[in-house]
This record gives sequence, structure tokens and C-alpha cells, in this order.
Amino acid sequence: MLRLLKSSFWSFLSVLVRAVSSIAINKLFAIYYGPNGITLYAHFQNLLSIITTVPDGGTNIGIIKFLANGRAISGNYRRYFWAGVILNVCCALAALSIIFSFSGYYLEAFVDSFGSSEVWLWAILFGAGSVLVTLNLMLMAIALARRELKWHVLSTTFTTFGAMAAVYYTQGRLSLNQILLVVLGVQSLAFFFTLAILYFKKLLPPLKKINIPKSIYKDLWKYILMALSAVVCLKLTDFYIRDFVIARFDLYQTGLWQAVVKVSENYSTVYTAVIGMLVYPRMAAMVNQEDALRKFVRNTFYLVLPGLIVALLVIYFLREWVLLLLFNQDFVVAEYLFDYQLLGDFFRMWSIVLTNLIVVRAHVKLYIGWQIASALLYITLVSVLLEPFGLEGITVANALRYAVTLALAMLYYHKYIRP
Repeated sequence: MLRLLKSSFWSFLSVLVRAVSSIAINKLFAIYYGPNGITLYAHFQNLLSIITTVPDGGTNIGIIKFLANGRAISGNYRRYFWAGVILNVCCALAALSIIFSFSGYYLEAFVDSFGSSEVWLWAILFGAGSVLVTLNLMLMAIALARRELKWHVLSTTFTTFGAMAAVYYTQGRLSLNQILLVVLGVQSLAFFFTLAILYFKKLLPPLKKINIPKSIYKDLWKYILMALSAVVCLKLTDFYIRDFVIARFDLYQTGLWQAVVKVSENYSTVYTAVIGMLVYPRMAAMVNQEDALRKFVRNTFYLVLPGLIVALLVIYFLREWVLLLLFNQDFVVAEYLFDYQLLGDFFRMWSIVLTNLIVVRAHVKLYIGWQIASALLYITLVSVLLEPFGLEGITVANALRYAVTLALAMLYYHKYIRP
């Protein structure tokens, strides 16, 4: 129990650090660079996420599983470590090649006023920084795998508050393009900080020549495929649904629904971060201990239930205040959309424990099929329910989608959750 409380404390602290620094750095960009700065900073973050999402949501999830046990000097640990490095770099370079190949689309906002030599310098610095950020995320995943949450928080703090300090101390004296590279540079330096932490904790394998068998890459490639399926299905589905709604409602009505979605994303991010730090690494460590894994999953599945109910009820009763806090008076009329949105979030967030189990057990075909079926179900439900229910039909479709997801997950993994 004491260990769980300590882990929960460090998990909460990590989420708090990220939330506070995110709000603060956006505020600083607004003060020193105005709306243009906010827009370009958001675009820069999206650009970086194109590079880091698949490595972090794919390779690093596998790394957490395969490095959760064993000593750093063991051959297996070394093989997975260096395979992870290679795959992370390859994924980052593949994403960068796409960005540079379509530079007119991805980079125009940043390099439009540059000369040709400045464009190449900016691109090289951006590419190098992106690769280091990607590798730092892998090192942080190793800290999670070994349940070194305190050091994970320190690395997160260095990354986020370092970027915030860079914007604060330059106080708008740099151009937008320059400050964005400075922020990326600080985040890149975090790689060396985290590297030193892992060296200190003896979690870095020795630098020896090693042969990595294809089976190792195959193990990690499964997680890359699952990450790709999740990203493609979620992004394409969200884009399609948003476009579908805009075509049938005006931008104001669509904006009301999107405001509720944004509120949902904010508290969902906190929940998934805590689950990712507390639950998934422990599942990974127990993956070959069937009885221990079953007991842990069952306890966790039912333990989160009352907490979820209380938290979502609080949000429901404070929904008007939340809309005023995050937006303004114009958005208060959207509070009626919270009913089914919160119900859908309850089903989705409760099911995350079981979907994590699918990932940790590397049921690739099931996971990909699950993502595709969920996306198609959501699209179908929205198209059917939008006309009779209006804007609320989207949230009804969302609730039904995740009710089905939870029911199927419980059916598939009944042996893990039955008393």
C-alpha cells in the first residue's frame, strides 16, 4: 500500500508539472507574441507530435514491457534497448522525410521569410532537435519501466520548466522562429539529463558489440503497428466527423460541441497519464505471471470505478463553471452536451484498463481490428443519430461506441475481472 501511495504521488506530481507548465508557456507566448505566437506555437507542437507520436506510442510502449524486468547488463536487455534506439531513430527520420518532402505544407509558416541558407539551417536544427526529443522519450519510458517515477518526474520537470524559462528570460526579444528553436533546444538537452539519470541508476547497457535478432524487431514492430492503427483511426475519424458536422451545422454550433470535446480531452489526458505511469508498467512487469496479472487487473479495474464516478459527477455539476473558466459566456449554452459526453467518457476511461491489457499482451490483430471496428461504428452511429437528436446525437453516438467497447472488453477478458 505504501508503495502504491508513493507511486501515486509521483504520478500526480508528474501530471501536475506538465499541466502547470503547459498553461504557463501558452500564457507567456500570448504575452510576448500575441495571437500569432499562440497559433505558431500550437502548429510547432503539432509538427513535433507527427515525429514523436508513433515512436512514443509504439516502440516505447514495447520497451516498457520488455525492459520492465532483468538487469541492464543482460543480453536480452541490451538487445531490446538498442533495437528501441534504432527503431525510434528510423521512425523519427521517416517522419522528418515526409515533413521535408512536403515542406511547402508543413514548414511554410516557419520559413516563409527565410533565405535559402536560413531555411536549411532551421530545418537541420529542427531535425536534430526532434531526434533527440524522440530518444529522450524512450529514456523516460525506460525510467517508467523500472518504476523510477521520481527520476521520471525530474526529467519531465527539466523538459517543461526549461522550455518555460527560455520563453520567460528571452521576453520576446527573439523572433518567433528563433524562440521555437530555443524551446526545442531546451527539450533536446533533456536527453542528456535523462541519459545521466539512467547512467546513475545503472539502467544503461554497456557499450559492447551486439547482434540483434529479427525476433526482437518483430516484437517491437507489433507495438508500432498498434500505434499506427490507433493514430490513423482516431485522427481520420475525428477529421471526418468534424467535417461531417460542419457540413450540417454552422461553425458556431460545431464550436460548442468542440468546446465540450476539449474539456473532455483535458481531464482524459490527466487520467490516461496516471494510468500510463501506474498501471501499464506494472502490467508489463507481470505479463508472464498469470495469477499476479489477473489479480492486479481485477483490483485495478474495480478500484478506478468509484473514483471515475465521483470525478465525472464533479465535472457534471461544475460544467457551467468549467466552460466559463476555459472559454467564455458564449459557450455556456453547450452544457447540455455534457450528459452523454461524460457517460461516454466514463465507459471509455473505465475500459482503458482492459485495452492496456490487450496492448501489453501484444494481441496485434485484435487491437487493430478493434480500432477499425470502433471507428466504423462511431461513423455509422453519428450518421444515424445526428438528424433525430441534432448536435447531441454526436455525444450519444460517442457514449454508445464506448459502451460497446467496454462490454466487448469485459466479455473478452472476463477471467481477469470476474470475482
